[in-house]
Parts: sequence; C-alpha cells; structure tokens
Amino acid sequence: MKNTRILITLFVCAIFSILIVFGLNYFDDNALFTVKGSTSDSLVKQETLEYSKDPHTYYKLYHSGQLVGMISDMDYIEDKIAEIYHADYEEIFPDAKLTFGEDYYVSEELGYYVLENVDDKIVDYLKDNKGFGINTNIINFSTDEGIYASIAVWDLSDFENARDRFLTNFISEEDLKKLENGESNDTLDRVGSQAVGFRVREDITATKGVADVDRIMTEEDEVLEYLCYGDNEERKYYTVQEGDTLQGVGFFNENITPTQIMLINPGVIHSTDQVLEVGMKLNVTYFTSPITVIVTMESLREEVVYPESPLYIEDNTLYTNVSEVVQEEENGSQYTLYEETWVNGVLAGGEAISSSIIEQPVQGIIKVGTRQRPNVGTGSFIWPVNNPIMTCSWGCYAGHRGIDINNRYNVYDRIYAADNGTVVVNGYDAGGWGYYVRIDHNNGFQTLYGHMRSRSPLVVGQTIVKGEYVGDVGNTGRTTAAHLHFEIYVGGTRVNPCSYMNCASIY
Repeated sequence: MKNTRILITLFVCAIFSILIVFGLNYFDDNALFTVKGSTSDSLVKQETLEYSKDPHTYYKLYHSGQLVGMISDMDYIEDKIAEIYHADYEEIFPDAKLTFGEDYYVSEELGYYVLENVDDKIVDYLKDNKGFGINTNIINFSTDEGIYASIAVWDLSDFENARDRFLTNFISEEDLKKLENGESNDTLDRVGSQAVGFRVREDITATKGVADVDRIMTEEDEVLEYLCYGDNEERKYYTVQEGDTLQGVGFFNENITPTQIMLINPGVIHSTDQVLEVGMKLNVTYFTSPITVIVTMESLREEVVYPESPLYIEDNTLYTNVSEVVQEEENGSQYTLYEETWVNGVLAGGEAISSSIIEQPVQGIIKVGTRQRPNVGTGSFIWPVNNPIMTCSWGCYAGHRGIDINNRYNVYDRIYAADNGTVVVNGYDAGGWGYYVRIDHNNGFQTLYGHMRSRSPLVVGQTIVKGEYVGDVGNTGRTTAAHLHFEIYVGGTRVNPCSYMNCASIY
C-alpha cells in the first residue's frame, strides 16, 4: 500500500514536470495566463483581454470626475482630435490646437493587463458630448470674495471693444478716452454735464486657459450682450402704439430714460427725438450687468432763484379781495454746480458744490385790502418741489394732461404751493390722482397736486401762501412710481404748465 502511494506521487510529479517544460515553450513569453473581465465603472465599456508580465501604459480619461475610458494610444487620440479640428473648428479658431474640454482630465497609469482598444469609442463620446476645448482668453470677474463669473473670448480685442462700448452707455466716448489717458476735463463754463471720474467696482482680469469650444465667444456683439445682461436671458419688449414717445414708453417701463432706450436698442433707435413707428418692437429690459460701473459727474445747471415772498402793503382804499401790483415779482437765476454719482446709468446721489448768482430776484410789492389775508395769486408760479426734474411732460403718453416732476435727489420730497390761493379740494381719486389737492388762486388760475403719499393736512377753504407746505410726494392712485403730478387750469380748462413755467430748465 505504501509503495502504491509512492508510485502515484512520482507519477503526478512527472506529469507536472512535463507540463512545465512543454507549457513554457508553448505559450508566448509575454502571456502568463488569460482572464476575461470588464471595467464596469467606465462610461465607455471596455473588456480586460489578458494579464501580462510586462506593464502597459494607459491614459485614464475623466469627465466631471467620471471615468470615460482607458486610452490605449494617446497619439492616435490626438491625431483624431486634430482631424476634427481641421474639419470643424479651424475656420473659427485659426492657428489653434484642439484638446480635451474644461471638465476633462487625463491620468497616466501602468497596468499588467491588456485592455480592449476602445479609442474610437472614446472619440465618439467626445464628439457626442462636445468634449473639446481650446486654449484661449479667460476673462474673470471677481471681488474680494473671489471669482464670481468668467467668460471665454477668442479675440481679446473683442472683449476690450465690447467693454468700451458698454461703458459708453454711462459715459461719453470722449470723456472715457480722456479719463483712461489720465487727462481731466476743464471746469464746466456752460450748462451741461461731464464725467470727472469712473470706475468698475469689480476686478476684471484676463488669463490664458482651456475653454470648451461652445463657450468661447467669437463676436464683439456677443461679448457686449453678456456685459449688458450677464446670464439673464429674459427680455422685456414693448410694442409701440399710436401716439407713443420714447419718454412715454420709458415712463411705463421702470422709468427708463429715452437715452437708455436708445442705448439698448442699437440699430433701431438712433436719436432720443426719433419719431416712433406703430408696431415697432423695443427692448425695454434694463441692464442686469455682471459689473457695476460708477461714474462721477459734474453737472452745471441754471436754476431759478425765487424772490422773497411778495411784500403786501395794506391799503384801506382798496376793497376786500382787490389787490394792486406795485412792483412785479421777478425771478432771478444762478449757476449751480452739482457733483453726482451714477451707478450703471441710475442716479444714486448728488450734492451742490458751488453756485453763483447770474441775476438777482426782484421782490414783488402788492397793495391789498386791509380786511383780508392775501389769498390772490401773483400769476407767477414757483416749482412745487425742490431740485425739480421732469419725468413725464404734457402728452408724454396718450391722455396725459399735466407734467410729472420729482426732486432730483429726494424722490419723496415735500410739496409746496405754486402760488397764493384757497384750498378748494382735498380728496382721493383711486383711479387717477390718488391723494390730491386743488388750489384756487382767485385770479383765474387753479393748480392741482396729485399722487401725494397721504392726505394733505390742509382744510378746504383754507388760505395758503406761495411756498407753503401742501403735502408729500407719493405714488397713490394710478401711477407706476413716486412723483408729483402737477396741473394748471385757466378759467377751468387744463393747460400745459410749461406755457407758464420754464420747463426747459428741468429736463
């Protein structure tokens, strides 16, 4: 029995020896054994064909952290990408090299296995997912907290030109060039405005980097569109109706000025005085820019200097309610220089820094009956708010029969009586004026003050003197923004207030 086990052992050993000798001569020197398998975690499925005793170099291609597949021949892939470049992208991006896109990266790996070659499938994956990029100009927008936005631009001059065009939305091209060259404007010697400084609140830097081909901007207008609206793709449009003006269109669309409408409708609106055609479609979307342009302006304005309240001389020879002008009241004028801050085209604040009298005002002298407080108007009107600016003139939209004004620097300003008179109405009109007051000046004129913030403290029948408090600017009634709606009546008929007041000075 013992001899039998020894013989069996010797036989088995002999068989293994034969297999070892003949097996090593039979199999390829580089193949130890073959194992079938697959890389189940890759997007492009790839079989493991065999394991070897010598290492192979593979390139793992990842897309957004996910393994796409193992590249067997990087030179082959690069040749294929080059073919795609010449066929599809060379005309758009001349003298460039196509490579993997932004969200792709490659890691090199040595492995003791032989993988199925799926290089063509990987190329197909790149085509299907537009996984190509080009080294180009990356424009980063940042604050102290870091980069918050970036764009890719093929030609850096497209960005520079678009940036300057965007800036001219808020500052004239002439002022921009001067300030960029370190020059300063002379002190204003005539009514008007000029920029004395500007800055972009955020930091803008240009670097080189790889960007996806579909993300690279190749047109100046495309860059300008981004600077105007960023990633905001929503646009608000208005279709011109019969009788519309630029001022009226802007009034009903977030108070956009005619100049701003012209700037955001290039090729359509060429002048702020342009006559609008019925059916014309206008972009009325205000800027939602990724950058903030701050412009410091000097503005020289000719302003009215009002005289002191008229000097009333009691005269017992005059009947009650009868008056006689001894000296006509005359307004004076002055130049006032303001420094204003504009943020992306919107006035953010301002203050007067100097003024000089051009013509002194003349105080009026009026004889009145001794038994009555003067409630008869002078026939000369003052602006009912300080620092007036007109936001909507007579007829700026259909049916508008008055003028809309604001304090240039304080929207919710106090309202003052434009002349002496008697309060005849203190009411509320939900579908129109909101809280409003009407004053009879007892000389054929009446004035109306609409959209007040709340009911006026005045009492019907009360006498009010020019310049006395009427109420506060608001936006009650039918209105889109806070302002004073001001009307003048002559003999009970509404007339254009600009026929009696110098409206040209407050545009």
